[in-house]
Amino acid sequence: MTTKGRKITLGCSGVLVVAIACLWLTPPGRTIRDLWHNGSLGALIAPSEERSYDASNEANLKALYTAMLLYHESEGQFPVGAGWMDAVSNRLTTSDMKPGEGDKKLHNPAYRGADMFGYAMNAAASGKFKGDLKDPHMIVIFESKATTKNAVGDPVKDCRTASSLAITLDGKIVKSK
Repeated sequence: MTTKGRKITLGCSGVLVVAIACLWLTPPGRTIRDLWHNGSLGALIAPSEERSYDASNEANLKALYTAMLLYHESEGQFPVGAGWMDAVSNRLTTSDMKPGEGDKKLHNPAYRGADMFGYAMNAAASGKFKGDLKDPHMIVIFESKATTKNAVGDPVKDCRTASSLAITLDGKIVKSK
């Protein structure tokens, strides 16, 4: 048997030993899944408590930017502007958040109301491959006058105020004007 074959055999044996130990230590009538969900497997593998999301403008922009990058990684381009929030919304919730908390990241805290969003995607980035956008300082998402979902526009003309925040292609928070 080759060295590589021995390593694979030892690795598989280790996984098998752990699986047997988990099954052996599981109380009768309980499954490992039950123990996982009620946290009885211990602090190392127990799920953390779900948390609420505390919205801030900078945190929202960073979360939206990260979701855009995750979308880009899986789809090979940024989402098309007309549906960009819909496209990235499933990438905004982390495993430790309560259901629905990720959606708060779509709403600018300056606006009150469930139907007011206040962020827009730069139309110049819509549907584009990141490598085709040459300026790393190009604004990708910005605080917008438009409060509709999936707003798209020009960060210079359509920003909310003269001191509106935005996030660039290289992930830096800047003033949009």
